[in-house]
Amino acid sequence: MKNIVIVGGSSGIGLAVVQNLSGENIANISRTPCVVAGVNNLTADVTDRAALKKAFSRLSRIDALIYCAGTSMAAPVEYAEYDDYKRLFEVNLFGAIECCKLAMPMLRTAEDGRIIILSSTGGVTPIAYDGFYSASKAGIISLCAELRLEAPEVKSTAVVIGGTQTQFSFKRKVYTDCGEYDEELKRASDSLIKMEQTGYSAEFVAQKIVKILYAKNPPPKVTVGTKNKLVTGLYKIMPWRLKITALRSAYNLD
Repeated sequence: MKNIVIVGGSSGIGLAVVQNLSGENIANISRTPCVVAGVNNLTADVTDRAALKKAFSRLSRIDALIYCAGTSMAAPVEYAEYDDYKRLFEVNLFGAIECCKLAMPMLRTAEDGRIIILSSTGGVTPIAYDGFYSASKAGIISLCAELRLEAPEVKSTAVVIGGTQTQFSFKRKVYTDCGEYDEELKRASDSLIKMEQTGYSAEFVAQKIVKILYAKNPPPKVTVGTKNKLVTGLYKIMPWRLKITALRSAYNLD
């Protein structure tokens, strides 16, 4: 029986992961409790280092850390407010780093320590007017690769997911009153919601995450879904000018 810590297991993909883990000891760290019976709920906001430290101090053993917490915002870089993008990075990247730091001493002594952090195709192919989210998810990919260098005994994996059908789409802060950007911003935001709500289900993504959790030797980065693998693979080999053209078309900016 594994002792698994899920950060952000109260909703969305995190909740679906909890529901797909049977017979394991699960602790959820989030602001709101996970409704699945038997889960050890530890209340903490990932932006609160003291609260995270207190939550992890209540755990005597960790075999796996799965970080699912995330947030998003649709805004032109020129108009983005510091407090908004600061919190985004605190949730998406800095919170993940802090949880890895707190979990690592126990993971290194585990028989088969694992770290899984949700990244995004947006970390490979920029999302129009959601650049801070893209940057934070690119950071997750680099973080997991770095952890493999520093602590190879812990199998750290960034799971690159694409559009997924959750309420995440409708919690995104969308800026208004951004002058000449308003029209494009609205079209890009609407296009992104459509991509998400016609994407894979949270259940599908959760099943892939659980498969990675139990895989013998997963790589530092795994892309979920054939469509996402195709999109990110094509993007990597495209010339820059074609990349920008393709992205502008995908987000209805032309």
